Amino acid sequence: MSIHIRLINEADLDAIVAIQDSCYAAELFEDAGLIRKRLASQPQSCWLAENNTGEVLAYLFSYPSRNNQIAPLGSDFGCYADAELLYLHDMAVSFNGRGMRLAPQLLAHAEQYAADLGFNTLALVAVQGSVPYWQKQGFETVTFTGVTAVQALASYTGQNAVYMQKKLLQA
Repeated sequence: MSIHIRLINEADLDAIVAIQDSCYAAELFEDAGLIRKRLASQPQSCWLAENNTGEVLAYLFSYPSRNNQIAPLGSDFGCYADAELLYLHDMAVSFNGRGMRLAPQLLAHAEQYAADLGFNTLALVAVQGSVPYWQKQGFETVTFTGVTAVQALASYTGQNAVYMQKKLLQA
């Protein structure tokens, strides 16, 4: 089966919401309206993986951001003229896509996009006990004590959310 990675478009949103619903705890669910707004604000940094029949199997929403800027759950994507890294907001793989190594493929796509923008760092908030997965992908935990950062992480209710970064190799 061949896999194709491409930019997400609005016609894909129903499939993406269905994957999100099947992969995330109820308190992490973000509605289609918010996802639509995010896609409209950052269409060039949101990708999906589909099979040769067009079935959406996985997706990744990301956007250029600033160092140590933590996005609270349910917030719009920021638009930063002074962006310095690529923030991975949401990545999920459908049940039908499991075992196909789609997450690493999407991550590699994001890394290339970040490098093309001149960024050497990726960032994310790990939820649902995913810190070990992200550590295997080269991410490291970044600890904050500032009120704004702590509140942003706390918005991921019951998740023990952890901000992580990965430095990209320079060519």
